[in-house]
Amino acid sequence: MSIALSSSDKSLLSGEHGEAAAFAMRLLVRFAEAVGAERFIDIEAAHIDGCLYLGQVSLDFVEHLVHLGGRVRVPTTLNVGSVDLIHPTSLPAATRSAEPERG
Repeated sequence: MSIALSSSDKSLLSGEHGEAAAFAMRLLVRFAEAVGAERFIDIEAAHIDGCLYLGQVSLDFVEHLVHLGGRVRVPTTLNVGSVDLIHPTSLPAATRSAEPERG
C-alpha cells in the first residue's frame, strides 16, 4: 500500500527544505507504509516521545540529523522522564564526562 502525499509532503521528501527534512520524511513514509497509514495530517506542534538515551546509536541518530542541518519546523517539546530531576547524579552516566566515548 502506498501513502498519499500532499504537495507539502512531496516538497519535504524531495529535499526542498533540506537534507534533514528529506531524511525524516523517508523515515516517516516507511513507517506509515508499515502501519498501513493512508496519509499524513498537518500539525501545529509536536511532542517527541521516546527520546531516551539507548547507547551510542541514540547519539549517532541525533548527530546525523544535526549534520544534515535538521531543525524542528513547529513548536516542539520532549520528555525528560528518564532523568531523575530530584537526584540527577544518581545515574551512572552523570558522574562521567558529558563527552561521549568513541571507540
